[in-house]
Amino acid sequence: MKKHVLSIGSVSIDIKAFSPVYNETESYRDGTIDLVPGGVARGMAMNLRRLGLSSSILSVVGKDIFGDYLRRDLAGAGVCVSLLRTSEKRRTSLFSVMAMGSRPASCVYCNDVLQEIRFDSDVRSFIEAEQVTAAAIDSNLPEQTLKDIYAYAECVRKSGREFFVFQNATAPDIAHKSLPYAGLVDLFGCNEFEAAALLEYAGLVPAGTELIPDAELARLFAKLGYGNFIITFGARGVLVYCGGGTYIEKPYTPSEIVDTIGAGDAFASGFLYGFMDGTPVRRCIHYGLCCARETLQTRETVSALLSADWLERTEA
Repeated sequence: MKKHVLSIGSVSIDIKAFSPVYNETESYRDGTIDLVPGGVARGMAMNLRRLGLSSSILSVVGKDIFGDYLRRDLAGAGVCVSLLRTSEKRRTSLFSVMAMGSRPASCVYCNDVLQEIRFDSDVRSFIEAEQVTAAAIDSNLPEQTLKDIYAYAECVRKSGREFFVFQNATAPDIAHKSLPYAGLVDLFGCNEFEAAALLEYAGLVPAGTELIPDAELARLFAKLGYGNFIITFGARGVLVYCGGGTYIEKPYTPSEIVDTIGAGDAFASGFLYGFMDGTPVRRCIHYGLCCARETLQTRETVSALLSADWLERTEA
C-alpha cells in the first residue's frame, strides 16, 4: 500500500531579500526580492508528494491573498488540503529573510496563526478514512496539539496499527518541545544548531559548544531518548543514527548554491521516502543528499525536479 503522510505545522510565504553588498553605513541598497511559498510542513508535504507518496497537510492560513495562493499551490501539486483551515482573525504566516554579502541572514517572522492548529476529532476521522500511515510534524505547533498528536500515535500503536512519526526540530528556540515525547518519535530531524540547543537544554553540553559529527555525538544525542535521528551539518555533511548504528556522510555539493532554505527539509523528505519502506540506511542517506543538493540550486524551497524515478536514477 502506498504510504500516506500527513504533514502538520507551518505553511507560509517567505519574502527573501538579498544584496551582494554589505555596508553598515547604508540604509538602502540594490538587490533582489523574491516571494516564494515556504514553511516546514508545506515543504515536507510538497517534497513527499513529488516523490510519489500520498500527501496531506494540516495547518492554518489567513483569509487573505497569501492564504488563497498557498492553498492553490498545494492543491495544484497534488497535496490534499482538506485539513488546511482558514483563520477568521489572523493573517497567513510571513517570514522575511534578509541577507547581505557573505554575512549570516536575519529573519523576522509572524506566525501566530499557527496557534490555531488543532488535532481534533475531524483530523482523527480524516486519518482513519484516508488510511494515513505517517505524520511529519514540525515544532511550530501549540503544546496541546503536540500532546494530542502523540497521545493519538500511542493509542493507535497499542491497537496494533501502523502510525509512523517524523518530528522536525524546526528551530533552536523551540526544538525542546518534542523532548517529552522522544520515546514515541520514530525519526527525529534537526540541524547542528538545533542539536546543540537540545543538548544544552538537557544539560549534556555547555552553552556555546560547537558540535562535531562523530560517533561520540551520536552516543550523546541518543541520551535524549530519540531512537533514530538525523543531524545535518551543512557543508560538513550529515550524521544519521539508526538501529544503534552511526553513519556519517559528506554532502553532495552542487556546482552552485543558490539558496540554502529548504535543503534540510529536502534531505529529511528523501531519507523518509526510503526509511518508511525499510530501505537500507546508506541508501536512504543517498536519497536525502540528492534531494538536498537539488534544492540548493533553486530559489524555491521545493525543487520542481524531484520525483521517485529521478531519485532512483540519480547518483552522487
